[in-house]
Amino acid sequence: MRTHSLLWAVLVFAVTVLSLPALGQEMTRFELEEQVQEEEKDTTEVNWMNDTSGVDTIEYRAVDLVYDVDKSTFNLNNSAQLKYRTATLDADTIWFDQENSVLAASGDPILRETKNPSLSGMRLKYNMKSRIGEIYYATTYQDNQQLNGMEVRRLPDQRIQIARGDFSTCNDSTHQHFYFYGRRMVVKPKETITARPVVLNIADVPVAVLPMIVAPLKSGRKSGILTPKFGGDQVQGYYMSNLGFYYAPNDYWDATVKGDIIEGEEARFERSTLTGEVRYKLRYVLEGNVSYTSYLEEFDMTNSGYDIRFSHNQNLTPDGKHTLSGSGSFVSSQSVRKDNALDAETILNQQANAQMTYSGKFGTNKSLTVKVRQDHNLVTDMMQREIPDIQYRMSGPLFNFDIDEDEEAYDDHSIASYLEKFNYSFNNRFNFYTVRAQDTVNEVDTTAKYVGYTGTYSLDYSMRVLRVINLTPRANFTGFWTGTSWRNPEDSLIYRKRYMSLDPEHDTYGEAAYNHDYSITADTKLYGIWVPEIGRFTGLRHVLSPSVSYTYAPEIDTVKTFAPHPLLGQTPYQIEQKTVGFGLNNDFDIKYLKVVGRAADTTREDGSGAVEDQYGNRRVLTTRHNVSYNFAADSLNFSDITSSFGLQILPDYMFTVNTRHSVYHKFSDDPNKVQVPELTYWGYELSRAFRWSGNFNGGLPSQMGKYEMLKWSFGFDYRYTFSSTRVAKDLFQDQISHSTSITATFQPTVNWEMSYSTQYDYNEGKFVTHRFTFNRTLHCWQLDFTWTPTGPAAGWSFAIYVRDLPDIKLNAGSTDTKQDKSSK
Repeated sequence: MRTHSLLWAVLVFAVTVLSLPALGQEMTRFELEEQVQEEEKDTTEVNWMNDTSGVDTIEYRAVDLVYDVDKSTFNLNNSAQLKYRTATLDADTIWFDQENSVLAASGDPILRETKNPSLSGMRLKYNMKSRIGEIYYATTYQDNQQLNGMEVRRLPDQRIQIARGDFSTCNDSTHQHFYFYGRRMVVKPKETITARPVVLNIADVPVAVLPMIVAPLKSGRKSGILTPKFGGDQVQGYYMSNLGFYYAPNDYWDATVKGDIIEGEEARFERSTLTGEVRYKLRYVLEGNVSYTSYLEEFDMTNSGYDIRFSHNQNLTPDGKHTLSGSGSFVSSQSVRKDNALDAETILNQQANAQMTYSGKFGTNKSLTVKVRQDHNLVTDMMQREIPDIQYRMSGPLFNFDIDEDEEAYDDHSIASYLEKFNYSFNNRFNFYTVRAQDTVNEVDTTAKYVGYTGTYSLDYSMRVLRVINLTPRANFTGFWTGTSWRNPEDSLIYRKRYMSLDPEHDTYGEAAYNHDYSITADTKLYGIWVPEIGRFTGLRHVLSPSVSYTYAPEIDTVKTFAPHPLLGQTPYQIEQKTVGFGLNNDFDIKYLKVVGRAADTTREDGSGAVEDQYGNRRVLTTRHNVSYNFAADSLNFSDITSSFGLQILPDYMFTVNTRHSVYHKFSDDPNKVQVPELTYWGYELSRAFRWSGNFNGGLPSQMGKYEMLKWSFGFDYRYTFSSTRVAKDLFQDQISHSTSITATFQPTVNWEMSYSTQYDYNEGKFVTHRFTFNRTLHCWQLDFTWTPTGPAAGWSFAIYVRDLPDIKLNAGSTDTKQDKSSK
């Protein structure tokens, strides 16, 4: 009912030519040759049925013309044709009574009009005085839609009456596979159609009767009753779905209320639902929707569960710098989807997450983000909330010097040229965080609350030494505040207890701390180029990027009771650092000849045909290495050596291996002694998706004499993740995630399509999902069959429906969505 216009508005043409104004003296012409006005005005945009202004010209032709002067009538016989403005009427005979203003046509008349579909019938009659016209045994087509009527009458108020008519989207001219039949229909062009009674016929067999139907003919949305669906299967029993109403008051919002009545296996109607949805949209300003689904267990509203979903996007200012956006869902209980949903997608969605974010930009370097978020895991019942999370950032040059367009930039030796190299950044974050984890053993409330703030101010200076070394000194100042404190802070982490110390009524305001550090970094790039000119291999470039840094951080250990916020990265206990860090990056790129050039063609006069050499570049190998040494540490001064090695094995894919080495052998007799670096961790990930598609010769010629080309496609997704960590002197613990997904579609014939998808988990050693789908085009019908052998929604479903009217369908299925409730 929303946007489905049944397109019975094809009747608007219904005798558009039948509304001809009085023809006057133009019809007294006897010449059989064509009569054409030399300068005809463009009337394609005029409703010529009602427009009587101006001078009209009629064009007519026929093999034989008979004119009765006494009766003021004439006949056009044998291949008669009459043209008026944008309409053309062809018939075996066209008869006009000028005195009574009656026009008639017979002998398979066909009416064609520029803006409307063609109309054919057995007889046509129109009274120009009463402005009432009739067509008998009328038929019209538009796209793949056909409308037939025994009698089609047009009234002066533009309404169209149809007696004993039918409508179908089946375009089989020999035999319609289905159609709607109504004894009386009234059409208001471009508004509505009313019919009563209405009978749905499939293969000439009546299968459903409605006492009356009112359908919109307007394009776009229109309020009205939704089209209900009926069906049944072994699991759901009989059901009636989509029972409701659609309301569209204007172009900016609409609402839908509908219900699904499902009998269920035990005929207790335990899975019936009531759904309401509101959608809204104002272009360039806001867009969103809110839906509410209530799961009615045996129609008991007091014992029903709910599932709320929403989405919202809004520009608060015309420039788009201030926005409000969010999406998510809320549920009434942990198991509401698992117990009530019937589709696999809803059952598998065991996350009820929601978030709303305000984002604002101020000027060119300031931004504010305010977020509220909730994550609810329906499997573990773990609930996490951040209400609110506020972040403010600003950064840029510390000193701004305005330079007019007609002035030159500061020279390298002015004070401004040095000051403009100072940069700053200021990041703030406030967060109130609540987490609840289910304690199934002690059955106690495990809700924990954290509130805190972190602010970091950084100042750096960029300069070059000897033109090739980048030198960047930096200072960082960080302040922390938390609303929680430790009881017994001297105890170990196992025994100390966290409590909320933010209590303004008792003059306690949490804990505050700060730290600061200073660093200087020097880095450069060294280039090496080798040009061997071996075949198409024309060059190798090596980029060596060394860096060294020094960081100083004083020891800060003054706030023993400070309990850090888990999301803000608070580190009030700062260990003294006098750390030198080393980094080394290597990048190897090759240059190769993609297209070999050729000289101009001397045989051509213009000397054209020259092609220049075209070269390509590809990074084949990259390495990253980092290590540091802390002079202030009492022991274990060296950090781990972290490395990554990347090899580009395909043009758009780099395979990377990450490693970690330690010069301290943790499981040796002397773990604090510096030794040859020992591997403590390594891992890699290999994932790749491939897609292929094409056509093949079906082997059968089509009606045009050409061979039928059938489609096929194949997809292969592979993912392998490996990590290995040293857990003993000669023992590594491996973790592997290994899976493959395959999707394939295939057309055995033009009308059949088959698809298959599966996923194999190598860890479990089995296929975890299978899905077979078969689709068959049956002219105006569509047949779909889906079989899911395993998984949370295992079963099969069968549906056959009208392609243009999918609400007309027959379906059946067996889907195992029942859950084991004995463990509750």
